[in-house]
Amino acid sequence: MQPMIPYSCCSEMKHCKTSLLSATLLLASHIPVRAQAPLSGASPKTIDVPFTSHDGYEMFGKLTIPASAPPRLLVIYVQTAEGMTVDMKRPNGRGGTFNYFDLYREKLPELGVAFFGYEGRGIRMGDKPPRYEKIEPDVYNSSTLENKARDVLSAARAVRKQAGMSDVRIFLMGASEGTLLAADAAARAPKEISGLILYGVMSSTMRDMFKYIVADGGFLTYLKFFDTDHDGKISKVEFEADPNKFREQVFRNAAFETFDVNKDGFFAADDLRILTKSLSDAVDSDNFEVLDRWAKTSAGVTTPKDWFKDHFAHQPIWDFLSKLNIPVGLFQGIADANVPVDGVRKLEDLARTTEKTNMEFHYFENLGHTLGIEAYFTKGTLPAGHKAIFEFVQRQAEKKTLQ
Repeated sequence: MQPMIPYSCCSEMKHCKTSLLSATLLLASHIPVRAQAPLSGASPKTIDVPFTSHDGYEMFGKLTIPASAPPRLLVIYVQTAEGMTVDMKRPNGRGGTFNYFDLYREKLPELGVAFFGYEGRGIRMGDKPPRYEKIEPDVYNSSTLENKARDVLSAARAVRKQAGMSDVRIFLMGASEGTLLAADAAARAPKEISGLILYGVMSSTMRDMFKYIVADGGFLTYLKFFDTDHDGKISKVEFEADPNKFREQVFRNAAFETFDVNKDGFFAADDLRILTKSLSDAVDSDNFEVLDRWAKTSAGVTTPKDWFKDHFAHQPIWDFLSKLNIPVGLFQGIADANVPVDGVRKLEDLARTTEKTNMEFHYFENLGHTLGIEAYFTKGTLPAGHKAIFEFVQRQAEKKTLQ
């Protein structure tokens, strides 16, 4: 699941076909960062870095470094649930395209920070929108959580071999599933990874996350489109007014009564829990047939084979974070419909109880899984969540200078 990409919630009900992206980023192009003075007038340099996974697959990444001075820090962007190409090319809504990773390739070098992005297993650049990717199924299906965590370290070690990179501190940036992978990788190699940047944090297991996505989290999406009086529920008047044309375009003008299951006059989170009960029950009973069918038909992205089964057997993120003493920045939207803010607050409580002073937590009102990056498209401004991320990177980069 990635920090990126607009999403809505999902249900199997015959009148209610909704969409969901488990993870990740609304893909922006050039996001303005807090004004910084470039370290030099020269342009950053990007080089190709092919490498090999631990089990023999060919991998590929791109390393961007500041032009005139050795980097003060290196940020590696970790892969996500649906996998990423090396550029993350997307339509810009105006007939053209952009590469999401150009954001980091342009802005991080201004802070004296290098950036590395790499393609997922079996994922290559393609020529078809919206994701501009080609997937080799046999290779892609080897993208287990174990392998993806090990791929992070393979990427880090490949970068280490490049000129001038042998001693640079490495920070892993992860979003959604990438937060789990980044923490897992760092715990495996604490001497190789110097810090983590995590947003849209997968604070518990996928069992918990998915049940949240199809119920309470998913309802946050409906509130955004219908709840004009902001009372946390949707009346028939609000539903039929359909100010954002969501009912018309997604629900095909379905009747309000389809959603007001308990017949109390409102469409609320309790109703959605009933509508999606078959999916929640599938989680509780390990019914992977139902869950895999949902992933194939409703998720909006392609996940590897046995993705749910793999996740259900995996340790939660705290098992890894609790072992780390490196700087960890966690950035969470309070209105995140994919991962609950309450889960991140529980992590903060655990960190406080166990005196993990290396972890800092940042919360953002009215921002969702993407930390509001879509505001760039409409307003051209950097949302608070992403501004905080870049400021965190800058502070970490400056630490080495001050030592």
